[in-house]
Amino acid sequence: LGGRTHSFVDEASGNIVDNGQHLMMGCYRETRSYLKTIGSEQLAPLQHALHIDFLDPLKGPASLQASSFPAPFHVLTGLMQLTNLSLSNRLRLLRVGRELLWSSKEKERLLDTMTVDGWLTSLGQSTENKSYLWDTIAIGSLNDHPNSVSALLFFRVLRAAFMGTREDSCLLIPRTGLSSLLVDPAVKYIADHKGEIRTNTRIQVMRTEDNRIESVRTMAGRHFEATSYVLAVPYFDLPSLLPDKFELTHLDHFTSTPIVSINLWFDRKVFDGEFSAVLNSDIQWIFNRSQICPSPNKSGNGTQHLSLVISGAAAYIDLEKDRIVEIALNDLRRVIPAVNAAKLVRSLVIKEKRATFSPKPGMETMRPDCRTKYGNLFLAGDWTNTGLPATIEGAVLSGRTAAKAALNS
Repeated sequence: LGGRTHSFVDEASGNIVDNGQHLMMGCYRETRSYLKTIGSEQLAPLQHALHIDFLDPLKGPASLQASSFPAPFHVLTGLMQLTNLSLSNRLRLLRVGRELLWSSKEKERLLDTMTVDGWLTSLGQSTENKSYLWDTIAIGSLNDHPNSVSALLFFRVLRAAFMGTREDSCLLIPRTGLSSLLVDPAVKYIADHKGEIRTNTRIQVMRTEDNRIESVRTMAGRHFEATSYVLAVPYFDLPSLLPDKFELTHLDHFTSTPIVSINLWFDRKVFDGEFSAVLNSDIQWIFNRSQICPSPNKSGNGTQHLSLVISGAAAYIDLEKDRIVEIALNDLRRVIPAVNAAKLVRSLVIKEKRATFSPKPGMETMRPDCRTKYGNLFLAGDWTNTGLPATIEGAVLSGRTAAKAALNS
């Protein structure tokens, strides 16, 4: 349960490990509503104000700290404090902020034909501005490289995060594993409300009648009937579940992009912060799991557990795990000097080969709505037409949209 958002206990260390580290934002309204419904919102507290530390092996550390000004000036003034960028480059950042002030259907259609990199270039963003800030946000939210993904979704991400309330730009940092945050409380909620979950129950065929789904038959030969049906699976699993002679157009245009997570355990504390973005390196984020998600037992005492992330990881996904660990350690040594004196006592590399769909330019018109040609069959998934990238927020929104449609069918 949980799909691409689950966690487990690493037996060797006793630590909770996520299949992929996630950051969420205050603008994730559907996600926050979901967490409140299932009773786990306190496990992902919101920052008081946006704060992100940057580690750069070339220029040293820096921080983005939102000011006390009202939105959106709280972020704009924070950007002006990024002293690792020249004053002229910081002023260039404001050009992007100006573009976020307004939107229209015509503007969105144009943005959907452009890549993130092309759009930023058109706004006069320097190579330093891209690598220092915009690329970090783009790769983290769209999970692919700025020269290949849609400027439209990046534009929407920036507007949602920075042009709303002060709270919208703040980060939510899970203080527990993803299963404890998103999955286990939902399972309990469903059971408490007389629902039932069946795992290891593979659907073999969906029977149709008069443009409606009549029943489903499992591989074990059992039949289930329902008023409505929701298929909440990745796009690449959908064809095997759809009724005969029902094909979704454009599915062949979807491609996946991977994420690699590297969990490292050191024999001593090497990193003081909770998390940091890493610039000019292969790894993009460092999360101090020992601090934000401490071990529930004592077996992890005396070590520090760091989780590192490489999104848009096509160049790394086929490398041997030992090689990936070597790359991560080399990056860490450049930005965290204490790593040089520490001993690596354990490593665990997790590869999500098809972590998300890649939102190429033009993909927005190809993402299907939740409704299908069958009146009681609906689609959910972060790849459907949510208007968002493949994020937790997009997944939750798609589920809510499909549920509402099913109730009204």
